[in-house]
Amino acid sequence: MKSPLKKRVLRDIKKDWIKYLVLLVLMSFMIGLASGVFVGNDSMMASIDESYDKYNIEYGHFELKDKPTKELLDYFREEVQVYEQFYKNTTEKIVGKDDYDGTARIFQVREEMNLPCIMEGRLPESDNEIAIDRSHADNNDIGPGNKVKVGGVEYEIVGLIASPDYSCLFKNNSDIMFDAVTFDIAFMTKEGWNKINEPVKYQYAFDYEENPLDEIQEKEWSDDLVEKLAVLSATGGYTSDKDEAEDAKPENLFPFIEDMNELVDFVPRYANQSIQFATKDLGKDQAMMNVLVYIFIAVLAFVFAITTGNKIREEAAIIGTLKATGYTRGELIRFYMLIPVVITLVAAIIGNVLGYTYFKDVAVSLYYNSYSLLKFETLWNPKAFFITTLIPLALMVIVNFVVIYRLLKLSPMKFLRRDLSTSKRKKAMRLPAFKFFNRFRLRILIQNLFDYFTLFFGIVFIMILLGFSIGLPETIDNYKGIVTENVMADYQTILKDYEDEDGNIIETKTEGAEKFSTTSLVTIDGVREDESITIYGYEENSKYFSVAAPEEGDDNAGQEDNEVYISTPFHEKFGYDTGDEITLKEKYSHKKYTFVVKGVYDFPTGLAVFMPNDAFNRTFDNEERAFSGYLSNVEVTDIDDDQIYTRITKDDMMSLARQLDHSMGGFADYISWACLIMGILVMYLLTKLIIEKNAVSISMVKVLGYTNREINSLYVRLTTVVTVILTVVGALLSIVLLSYLFKLVMYGMEGWFNLYISPTGVLKMILIVLAAYVVVSYLDMRHIKKIPLTEALKNVE
Repeated sequence: MKSPLKKRVLRDIKKDWIKYLVLLVLMSFMIGLASGVFVGNDSMMASIDESYDKYNIEYGHFELKDKPTKELLDYFREEVQVYEQFYKNTTEKIVGKDDYDGTARIFQVREEMNLPCIMEGRLPESDNEIAIDRSHADNNDIGPGNKVKVGGVEYEIVGLIASPDYSCLFKNNSDIMFDAVTFDIAFMTKEGWNKINEPVKYQYAFDYEENPLDEIQEKEWSDDLVEKLAVLSATGGYTSDKDEAEDAKPENLFPFIEDMNELVDFVPRYANQSIQFATKDLGKDQAMMNVLVYIFIAVLAFVFAITTGNKIREEAAIIGTLKATGYTRGELIRFYMLIPVVITLVAAIIGNVLGYTYFKDVAVSLYYNSYSLLKFETLWNPKAFFITTLIPLALMVIVNFVVIYRLLKLSPMKFLRRDLSTSKRKKAMRLPAFKFFNRFRLRILIQNLFDYFTLFFGIVFIMILLGFSIGLPETIDNYKGIVTENVMADYQTILKDYEDEDGNIIETKTEGAEKFSTTSLVTIDGVREDESITIYGYEENSKYFSVAAPEEGDDNAGQEDNEVYISTPFHEKFGYDTGDEITLKEKYSHKKYTFVVKGVYDFPTGLAVFMPNDAFNRTFDNEERAFSGYLSNVEVTDIDDDQIYTRITKDDMMSLARQLDHSMGGFADYISWACLIMGILVMYLLTKLIIEKNAVSISMVKVLGYTNREINSLYVRLTTVVTVILTVVGALLSIVLLSYLFKLVMYGMEGWFNLYISPTGVLKMILIVLAAYVVVSYLDMRHIKKIPLTEALKNVE
């Protein structure tokens, strides 16, 4: 015979349908949002991994000053496959938008390497048609059917494409940030391309006969290739040994070369920002979502534990009767676990449907908004299913089992008496000689201390959610301000080489210009391996690096070569202090360097190491007078552009922060709404549970003749005062917890910046909780009004 208890399931759900609907919405929203981010992120990553073969992405490219002879290309083809990838740089105007002025890089339609992915429309087929980059088109609100003037010639846009070698639109690989607004990648037919009256750039993409085993081997192969290419330059080009420059001249090595040629550019795939930047950035959102998911799960476990315990206390007399009539503890456990498990399963189904549809599209749209990514297919994601479905389900089973099992150990008589306490009864506490209503409120407070303690934890959880909601945008804005105020110099002019063709030091007369050196290494251990660390070499008595602590009067005299200063973010993220040893390595080789921390330098904009320039040169086996470039607060104009690798301005540094705001900030907006909704729903659920638990007491007060208004002044007013106090304390505590949680997020991401919530932000968190409580208290008063006088008769003590 079927258990009669099963007949109660639908009736119980119908009775408390609002509570269960709130729990269902909470879980469905959490599972859907997290699943969408994981599925979208991993599907995009899988698409990128597949694209290397699907679209035949280059292992690198090089550019020559002049078109090479067939003999020279045949010489290179002995080691690598070489493909023409000629392009022209020209102006771009959008017909109908007079205020737009951009540049375009025009290629002929490719058929062998770096094949374009058609996102919308088609590739050009006639000489008056053009296909442009999809992200560039979105940023300028144009598409197929619109017209653009490229190089003064008008073309019709017939397609939007994503080029696999330009997933980020970097105009130059040395640029600090890409530009998808005023820089465009476009494809034309050969006839249309020939109509552009601009110089041809002789770029060649190359591919190896077989794939390298790893990036280290890839670097070794590319180094060998660039040495071979360097002979094209009459000055030795990329050849580091100037004494061999004469022997390296093409006419001395290759008699079949009739004319001089020069290597203008060489970019291997592993160092190509246009290919690698988006891939590195896609993992950041997952690190944030991982932490947020665990917060959501903790909130839901907390809510379900309170809900289940409250339901058992509410039905204590029924449970006592059932136990007395022979129902076993196991039967009761299965019954009381049934509804939470069913709610969780339904939420898992709804959440996964939302995750693989709406929320996945939301996550992907954020990535497409920033990058020129290829088409992708939505893939089944076992990790998302495990984190967002199996873990909440297992947690629901475990939490409810523990709570129910502990309570159902009591005897039937205790349940019949509604006495579910496990401690011995104590005498009532004598209260001060307050007015009657105040003593009544104080008694209610004492009797419900555990419930208000539970409310406090609920408020802390809500504050953590709201802290993410409010703190993320403020943190990003604060980081932008830090970058603005703490750039080492307004201009960084980085040279291709510190010597000119004649071996003379490249000097500048720019006021305040100072030499410096820079390179990059990566970590091999600590909280995050393979983290990029910038190494700076500074001049003695530098105007731009104040690494010696002023109070110590340390002028770095007697500093050993391996003694360095580290930036504040490096110190905070990896925990290195004065006297510690740091071992870093070159990213694409096994060569390691060990440094000793001499102090921490207040440089809040990046992970960096600082050392004197002469020690820098000895450490990295450079010539004694070598340096990388100049720092200055005015632009360096007396150095030939051909000798400059890149210029980094204050605005370029800000572009990093703006891009962070554009990509991570968009994600933060969705997190903000998610946290806000979750916080309000949790507040409603917790206050409703407190009123339900005191239903018998409220009914008894009604029997004694108190009006609803007087009862509200006893229960709701007390809860209001307690809530205000707990909200302020919870806000302060949540900031401490949030700071720790945000560090966990940053440990999984590249770079470092601290959580920042302004006093205004804290006040906003408090006001949102109190505003939510005002709404909830109104609902509580309606609930109190509906409690019948007969509820007091259920108390059989």
